[in-house]
Amino acid sequence: MQVSILTMKEPVYVNPDRVNQLVRQSGQEAAHDILARAVEETALRLGHLANRLETASADELCRCARSLLGISDQIGLDTLTMVAEDVATCIENNDPIATAATTARLLRIGERSLSEICELQGLTR
Repeated sequence: MQVSILTMKEPVYVNPDRVNQLVRQSGQEAAHDILARAVEETALRLGHLANRLETASADELCRCARSLLGISDQIGLDTLTMVAEDVATCIENNDPIATAATTARLLRIGERSLSEICELQGLTR
């Protein structure tokens, strides 16, 4: 018997218009600082979500997903925004199986989204 290992890899989308809008509104240097802080905050919240998935209250998890949604939308991480909204919806619908599945997807998409925006903007994490 041969065992195949399947990797889950879906594309992520970073909205360049959102990043350009941030640069136009704030200036290049300020936009770079905003992006760097947003990337750091997103990474922290993803870690918090991963670490607290089993022990946090539904309200805490939903707040975390909603905050990820807001941050990712601000900096143009469109795929991450959509998946964070899906996680919040699953939590609000009190569906633990869907919450676990969408949270796993959120963590995968989150990591890839952060890597993508860091690469595009020359940021380090």
